Amino acid sequence: MRLNNLSTRESAIRRSLQKQGYSLHKTPARSKEREWYGVGYMVVDADRNTVVLGAHNHPHSATLDEVEAFAAAA
Repeated sequence: MRLNNLSTRESAIRRSLQKQGYSLHKTPARSKEREWYGVGYMVVDADRNTVVLGAHNHPHSATLDEVEAFAAAA
């Protein structure tokens, strides 16, 4: 699934993850993290409320491509 529009990709990935029991979190717009690292993502297991992707070096460290690959593999 390769969609061109960023918000369309985010929405499709978000829906896919929700069907699998995960939620997608994006770096908050007014966060200092966004100034330092740019836009990033985290995947959270909705049942356990634990981060499963995107908290390696800092919160929201996953790229949209990594999240898309995770959603396809899960």
